[in-house]
This record gives sequence, structure tokens and C-alpha cells, in this order.
Amino acid sequence: MANKKRSRTPQTLGYQWEQALLKANGDYRWREVLEPLYQKFQQWKADELDHMDLDQAIHQTHKQTQEVYVFFTQKRNLLVRVIQLDEAWFQPWVKDNPLPASYTLG
Repeated sequence: MANKKRSRTPQTLGYQWEQALLKANGDYRWREVLEPLYQKFQQWKADELDHMDLDQAIHQTHKQTQEVYVFFTQKRNLLVRVIQLDEAWFQPWVKDNPLPASYTLG
């Protein structure tokens, strides 16, 4: 039964669980990239950072946002599997968002 092809439609609990997983991980990844830039803007606003340093931070963040965008343009089933491999993030999330009874990992 472990090799049984799973039906993934928006109405299934498995699909809804995966959707919550993708949304939560997306939020985590975007915040991981954008929060440091937000802090740089705060430093710039407080005159603790000059324009050139802020420009460099924007450039670096832009490269990182491109990586996040490319990551989330992969096929859904691959994304779900790759996210599950990030145990440091996935294990705490799945503890609060248990798998549906009919769902099997991987």
C-alpha cells in the first residue's frame, strides 16, 4: 500500500495539508530573506547605515528572493518532499500540523 498512487485534489485532506505546508514554508523562507533587509532599512533610517551599504543589502536580498522564487516554481510533489527533508523546520511544523490519517510521506 505504501506505493499506492495518492489522489491529490483540492478537496482531499492530503492536498489541504500539503497546501498548508507550502504556505507555511513559503512564509518562513520569505521572512528569512526579507527580515534582514527590513532591519537594514531600520538602520539606514536611524543613520546607522549609509546609502551604499543599504544598496548592497538590497542587491544581495534581490539575489536571495530570486532563489526563493525559483525554489517555489518547482513541481508541487518535489517541493513537498524537499520541504520535508528540512528536518529542523519540518519536524516542529508537523508536530503542530499532523499528517491526515490517509496521508503517507514521500
